[in-house]
Amino acid sequence: MSRIKTLMKTLSHAPTLAAALVLTLVLFASAGCQRKDLLEPHDHFNLIIKANIDSLGLSQLLSSKSDGYTKPGEPKTTKYILYESTTQKIAYRGSFKGLQLGLYLEEGMYDLLLYTSDFNELDANFYRGLGQKETAETYTRQTPIEEQSRSDLVEMYMVEPDPTFSVLHEKIIVLEGEEDKELEVELVQKSFKYCITLKAKGLQNIHTAKMNISGLYTSAFLTSDEHRMNEAGIQTVEMQIRRTGDSQDEYGRGELYGEFWSFGPNQREDIINSITCYFINGDVITMPLDKDKYYDPDQIKDLVTGGEIITRDTLEIKGPPGGFQPGVGDWNQTDVDLIL
Repeated sequence: MSRIKTLMKTLSHAPTLAAALVLTLVLFASAGCQRKDLLEPHDHFNLIIKANIDSLGLSQLLSSKSDGYTKPGEPKTTKYILYESTTQKIAYRGSFKGLQLGLYLEEGMYDLLLYTSDFNELDANFYRGLGQKETAETYTRQTPIEEQSRSDLVEMYMVEPDPTFSVLHEKIIVLEGEEDKELEVELVQKSFKYCITLKAKGLQNIHTAKMNISGLYTSAFLTSDEHRMNEAGIQTVEMQIRRTGDSQDEYGRGELYGEFWSFGPNQREDIINSITCYFINGDVITMPLDKDKYYDPDQIKDLVTGGEIITRDTLEIKGPPGGFQPGVGDWNQTDVDLIL
């Protein structure tokens, strides 16, 4: 009792010290409450998202007819946007590693958009229109052709898209106090894998080959199957030279082979899909990919979800041979005096 009286007496003579002590205790208590509020959403989830890639997309990701092409696996990151179902305003957005995510959300009803193209070292895809789910779209770097041949169509060179997947899941209800609600969704392809094989002769005249393929979609909307029908893209494909053999007779025969990803062929009938091959010797060969003459068994427009393009005719690559062909001539002995 005497110690308490002594302490009270001391505090009465030091009101500043007492006030400081009380203030410090209040601040510690307040900080503890704030810390708890900040940590609480991270201590548990009321929504767990588990995404899978559709079977077609998975098979195309893992397939390759050439050892020279990489096989991407699971995406490095996946992005998400949660729209409020009533206002359609963005409530949450971010990214996560792989295909599984845990979130803590306020009570409400949401529309979820998941999308990814993060399979390679550098992501070739860009995104726009994400403020509204109907306008969310993916595209790649584009260069419009300066002189357009038609007023109703914009033609452009475009970079090949990466494997691209997305899904929209609407009206997700989150209740107060709910925990560990699981939502399984399947990511749907938005770009597709194509391979093309061109029979050729005259391969002894070239060392490298590139191909442009025209009449492709330039972008894809993430929440629908819609595309920009008034645009046609041209993509460049690096071709492999596959010779029949090493002998002089066989060295010039074989095929050109390439693989590429695309948003698909534009479905307008008046847009012609064609390929143009460029060789280092200056030879340029163009052929349309129509059913009647070159393409077998179907038109390229039928390959809306990827596939193999095979041409009937054989490319004839003419000389003269191009490219830098280093060699070693006859050795001549030359004596040079060195002054030491």
